[in-house]
Amino acid sequence: MKITEVEPILLTVDMPEEHPLRWSGGEAASVNCALVRVHTDEGITGLGDCYGSGFVAGEATAELFRLFGQFLQGKDPRDVAGCYEMMYRRILYWGRSGLAVAAASAVENALWDIAGKAASMPAYRLLGGLCHEKLPIYASGGLEQPLEDLKAEMRAHLKVGFRAVKMRIGVNREHDLERVAACREVLGPEVKLMADAVMGHNPDPWTAADAVRVAKALEPYDLFWLEEPCFAADYEGYAHVRQNTCIPISGGESSCMRYEFKHFFERQALDVAQPDACQAGGILECIKIAAMADAYGVKVAPHAWGTSITVAANLAWAFVTPNTVIAEYPTWHFPLTDALFVEKPRIEDGMIYPPTTPGLGVELPKELEEKYRYRPEASRLDMRRERK
Repeated sequence: MKITEVEPILLTVDMPEEHPLRWSGGEAASVNCALVRVHTDEGITGLGDCYGSGFVAGEATAELFRLFGQFLQGKDPRDVAGCYEMMYRRILYWGRSGLAVAAASAVENALWDIAGKAASMPAYRLLGGLCHEKLPIYASGGLEQPLEDLKAEMRAHLKVGFRAVKMRIGVNREHDLERVAACREVLGPEVKLMADAVMGHNPDPWTAADAVRVAKALEPYDLFWLEEPCFAADYEGYAHVRQNTCIPISGGESSCMRYEFKHFFERQALDVAQPDACQAGGILECIKIAAMADAYGVKVAPHAWGTSITVAANLAWAFVTPNTVIAEYPTWHFPLTDALFVEKPRIEDGMIYPPTTPGLGVELPKELEEKYRYRPEASRLDMRRERK
């Protein structure tokens, strides 16, 4: 089997009018997606999703996909590790992190999709098989919205059986405390509650001192973790926050490769690392990051925020990794979270079970490509520089 083409697929997805993407650092009424489809001479194709790139860098991501296609032309897609190394070594001078790695991650995920389909088994079977028969799953939503709507969302998560929920904070301390208190009251003491400050790419991030003040105020609400309390590369800041609160600290969703995660681990800055297979270097790289985390006594919880492809790629490594503590399921009303699954993963009683479909278990029907035809002018993330 040989790779014949690496095809970029750019989409624009309008958010439901009543549910815009809104957080402490910005908002968007529509979201661009940068997907990739890898073709082979045997007719088997694989899909990948480049997390985060679609908002403002769709065309640049498409060109990276085409460049990787030139590197991989004629290669066996089942040699995933070798194909990824070829891509990464050729971008070392100018793309050791960021968008280039994210794009290479999407291609790597697509290769696992092909390899699993070719073997007629889920991708995780090719990665060593299951460490977990099932995993705890959390509802990942709680965006900026009226308080009563937020409470209604929490009640809806309980109704469908979630036993863990993540909400977003980061506007200001009074605002955040009111919302965390309301969510804890609705959820009760037995449900895990996480608060994501989303400071990793906030245009006006908290300092470590800011984060400590917020964390101290949040301690009575028994948070399972406080996520991204500082700018993504403020490793010392993360360590300072962790040393000065009893709340576990998580982060790393936008970090790339084990070389960046090493800074967190050496500084004892995280309780939970959150690599994303669509950003950090691919599925295999996330397994390496998880192994490094384990050596430092750190748990992992895959970040997954986007299409079905994003969820599937991160489940693939989560199920084979012994120190995975919980998995993420996006609940922010994004139309493509479930739409690309061949068969949606089974979720019962707050647990998610391993997918059973070959590869990553995803497909992109032609009608969805047409429905969400790319409109480059549509998605412009409005980044706020001042908090309320």
